[in-house]
Amino acid sequence: MKLLNKQRGKEGDYCREHYCRVIDGCKSMSENQVIFKVNDEFRWLREPLLMRMPDGSLLCEIFTGGPQGDGGKDNVIAAVRSDDDGQSWSGIEVIKEMDDAGCWAGSVFRSRDSGYIFWQTLENDRSETSNHLLYTNADGSTFADRRIMQNWNGKNAMDVRRGIKLRSGKTLLPVAWHEPLNRCITDDEIKLSAERSKRLANVGGARIVNKIAYCGVVEPNEGFTEFTRHGRICHLTPDGEIPCVPFFENQIAELSDGNLAMLIRGDLTNRLWRSDSTDGGFTWSEPYITDIKNPGSKTLIVNLPDGRIVLIHNPSEKDYSDTESHHHRYRTPLEIWVSDDDMVTWSTHEVLGYAPDVAQYPDGFYDHKNSCIYLVWENNKEVFFKKVSI
Repeated sequence: MKLLNKQRGKEGDYCREHYCRVIDGCKSMSENQVIFKVNDEFRWLREPLLMRMPDGSLLCEIFTGGPQGDGGKDNVIAAVRSDDDGQSWSGIEVIKEMDDAGCWAGSVFRSRDSGYIFWQTLENDRSETSNHLLYTNADGSTFADRRIMQNWNGKNAMDVRRGIKLRSGKTLLPVAWHEPLNRCITDDEIKLSAERSKRLANVGGARIVNKIAYCGVVEPNEGFTEFTRHGRICHLTPDGEIPCVPFFENQIAELSDGNLAMLIRGDLTNRLWRSDSTDGGFTWSEPYITDIKNPGSKTLIVNLPDGRIVLIHNPSEKDYSDTESHHHRYRTPLEIWVSDDDMVTWSTHEVLGYAPDVAQYPDGFYDHKNSCIYLVWENNKEVFFKKVSI
């Protein structure tokens, strides 16, 4: 699909033409390609992650298993592969599974001759988690595993998201985590928290009725064996249902002047939030709410070599007073926006997945050789792949 320099029309009015064009060897497919479907063995899926392996092949990691769903002990880290640049894909293979706990991966990253999958164990319905790292051998065909970031956060792991390699050469990985409230909780508050958790069962606030949600970044060393954390971004809400805005699934953009902007998913607020850094990610500003609509869903930021910034997300608004409805149904449409002025405005809006179908958890990367974005996303049942010329 060749992106048009065209503003989106009125709500629900989208241009549905498909475009197919060859640009520098990259052919944008006119239709979205399904590369995996749930089946009798893998009965549930969430959050595909895409990277180019050291041998040049493509790997799409999938959080799957079932039948319980997100946080279930039967969940595994699996993947499908392509050796022909996305024209065809293999059957699914299990990369990591646990005997007594679920597995979940939050991001992938490619650095030199290694590919990395950041993953967590999921124990006791996600109340206890730990950070791990899967890393490839030279040809990218198999993975080894090691524990990372031990003792950083008690029983709660760091949620590591897709990182960015800055123009300076430094790598930064967005992270989010929870910390307990720094005070004693009374019996009455415990009872009230249980009621709040039930009331907020379908939104991100249910997990932090007695916690503070923080965002920041980590900087890995060259071998991804040591990680230094920077930033403690949060927004307290002392008079609200929960003590803070549920921040997580953050993404980083590098601006033309070298400063950094972080966009953050903030459930219960109907908008993305933002924090800025003027010192390469060491310190971050107080977060502030943006005018970009978000129904509580993951976004993807892609920095292009020419300075443009791409945002792939669900620009829709949920009425969070409707807590009886499953909030995932509002993750639609999936759109791609492009900014050429450091995210002040967005000159391009195009639709990848149309309402009312859910289209969520976008992930991908910019391919320099072919001058296009390689992209995956899912709809609870299928994983889609597309190349977007840009």
